[in-house]
Amino acid sequence: MKLRDLVDWNVYWLLFMVAEFSLLLALPYSISVSTDMIYDLGGSLPNVLAVQFARSTILFLLFIFIGLYLGKKVGLGAPFLGSLSEGKGLDKSFFPSVKLSIFLGALTGAIIFILSWLVFSMSTEPFISLLLTPPLWQRFLYSFYAAAVEEILLRYFLMTLFVWISWKIRKTSENRPTNTGIWLSILLVSLIYGSVYLISPSTMDVGQLQIWGIVILNVIAGTVFGWLYWKKGLEAAFLANLTTSLMILVVLGSLF
Repeated sequence: MKLRDLVDWNVYWLLFMVAEFSLLLALPYSISVSTDMIYDLGGSLPNVLAVQFARSTILFLLFIFIGLYLGKKVGLGAPFLGSLSEGKGLDKSFFPSVKLSIFLGALTGAIIFILSWLVFSMSTEPFISLLLTPPLWQRFLYSFYAAAVEEILLRYFLMTLFVWISWKIRKTSENRPTNTGIWLSILLVSLIYGSVYLISPSTMDVGQLQIWGIVILNVIAGTVFGWLYWKKGLEAAFLANLTTSLMILVVLGSLF
């Protein structure tokens, strides 16, 4: 099989451009929250940002390819982008999918925000308040970055990889991944991402209750986005994630 036949390259480059553009959108927010810490460590802000941008670009090039390639085997992917790439236009299920994604994203964002402030903060300042320190316009732009990066890296790459592994271990009579394998993949990805906060430098001064709260909230969000990716495609997961981020960082965040 030739390289050009392995994946839909139109979808590949479109997703790559979205990912790269999201990196640019995140720069103002990243500078606001990272400048002091980088200087305290004796680093150079331009050098650190350049290295991070280059590293992210390499990861996107690799992970998007893997997501596309393995997704074809297990029935996961970006169906609406694929349909447009093939000149078929948008399927009639597109707009119902958009409505569902926005609803679930808004609901998830509200749940995360409320639980963060009322349950996991207790006597200390909610960790989510640290995310709200940059100006509103920076938080707005950063929401697109968060949605694009998380869905491409966590769902399109990592969840697809885990589902493919589960498919190799056990499959249905129709040669598809089992529901159990997919659910385990969704939860595993959510737990891995949430557990990153346990070792993140940004949470070193945060209480244990808050840290575990962050893990739980990430599992809640990751489960919603993973289910949408499974049932509706990457576009639905991205839109839900974007709505959640806007709900937390912009809509509700501007009230506090």
